[in-house]
Amino acid sequence: MTAATFKSTFLPLSATMYRTAYSLLGNPQDAEDAVQEAFIRLWQKRDRVPVDEDLGAYCQMLVRNLCIDVLRRGRLAEADTMAADVRAADSQTASSSLENAEAVAQVEQAIQTLPENQQRVVALHVMQDRSLSEIEKETGFSAVNVRVLLSRGRKKLQQLLRR
Repeated sequence: MTAATFKSTFLPLSATMYRTAYSLLGNPQDAEDAVQEAFIRLWQKRDRVPVDEDLGAYCQMLVRNLCIDVLRRGRLAEADTMAADVRAADSQTASSSLENAEAVAQVEQAIQTLPENQQRVVALHVMQDRSLSEIEKETGFSAVNVRVLLSRGRKKLQQLLRR
């Protein structure tokens, strides 16, 4: 596909792609970034894009999936920040070390209430600071399964620790 063909085929779809991204992300800059990323991916895969299908629906699905990835990364970063705060608590002054120990104990106790697979994945990630790929190798779970277990475990921990 030539650049001219690409422009004439995909650029008219940019407004609907932007509306989809904005409705999911709620932020104009993030929506523009998602649309730009979609165009980059479309260009990189221009020879494999299914032209016999509805291109509008294909582009909407691509933008939607990119937005979901952005939202997931944001949630993961938020939960990682909470875990980092707990780990940072260990390095504070001696006067607050008792409070830190209690907070760590609460987190450990909350982790123990999770289902076994979630407990294993969350403990490896939060307490042992393992990466997702390391957890995959150690547990034998797929990448998707590790992310789902970690996400569900974090949500449950947030609920338990807010009580």
